[in-house]
Amino acid sequence: MRERRKDVIRLKISALSDTRNNRIGKNRFPADCKHTVGERKWHIFYLRPHTESLVCRILTSLNYEVFWPVIQSIRVWKNRQKKKIKLSLFPNYLFVYSYVHDLYTIRCLPHVVCCITCGGKPSTISEKEIEGIRRMLGMGRAITVESSFSKGERVRIVSGPLKGYEGELVKQYNKTRFGIQLKAINHTLFIDITRSELEKI
Repeated sequence: MRERRKDVIRLKISALSDTRNNRIGKNRFPADCKHTVGERKWHIFYLRPHTESLVCRILTSLNYEVFWPVIQSIRVWKNRQKKKIKLSLFPNYLFVYSYVHDLYTIRCLPHVVCCITCGGKPSTISEKEIEGIRRMLGMGRAITVESSFSKGERVRIVSGPLKGYEGELVKQYNKTRFGIQLKAINHTLFIDITRSELEKI
């Protein structure tokens, strides 16, 4: 009888421990059951103004993979001193590589306004689009972002870091520019390019 009582007591303590963990949000998913929670994707979060750096640090400390695309800009202060500062390529937006069941946790973090959705489902951008942005930033050319533009000629890049990428060829400010459209946030990323690097689709 004594052995049975010990078993019952152990079982009750274990059950209480599991309930407490669920209450504070420690959801447990077996390592061999990834299909039950889907795959990780690049989800998009909209933040309060000028909080990208802070939220990025918070998410990184929580072991999330975060992509915060920035460009360097030189500002001249009143005393004529020049200083390099980081500017968000997409102000107020942050890309987080996460599972769907992580979205609520991220949404509840300070300064996070919402997770971008479309048709009631979380919006995502592809790994190729993320890599395309990274390559553009690494090319050392002038980059601009616009929320709308006149549709141009469909082209494919045939050489250089962006080889294989498809987008729009437009004329802006007497320059030939290549644009990759990110439909999830309704923005287009433009970069200067020469026609010799392109082919029509």
